[in-house]
Amino acid sequence: MAAAFSIEADFDCSLDRLWAYVSHVPNQDHWVFGMSDSEVVGGGEIGVGSEIVGTSTEQGKSLRVTMTVREYDPPSRISWDNTDGHTPFLTEVTCSGDESKSRMSYQVTLYPTAFLMKVFMGPLRPLGTIIANRMLRQEIVHLRRALGLQA
Repeated sequence: MAAAFSIEADFDCSLDRLWAYVSHVPNQDHWVFGMSDSEVVGGGEIGVGSEIVGTSTEQGKSLRVTMTVREYDPPSRISWDNTDGHTPFLTEVTCSGDESKSRMSYQVTLYPTAFLMKVFMGPLRPLGTIIANRMLRQEIVHLRRALGLQA
């Protein structure tokens, strides 16, 4: 049972600036909830098939997460999913805009395997949806701040 959560947000900056920030892997640490130490394995440029590693911290527990880039179409689309056996997820970021304004569509799809996640995505899905949407809104606030824009 998959659960998808998404948000769209407008930014007072160029598409190029937004894309450069969200597609630069180490920047995840500044706007993606609980992420730190994010990097492209082996360094270099990112592209389809690139592996990304980072540390995800939730409720005081840190896990090393490995993700694989599935789509990379600058400056409009990037997606990645985890490939390490933790709770499966797919993240998709789509950007559009021009020299002065931009828009980002941000979707995270979870494929819960753990019992508690299944409960939150099943009988308690309304509560899980509230929590997930709050996290996505907060990530947009962090992204705006990281870009030096008003939150």
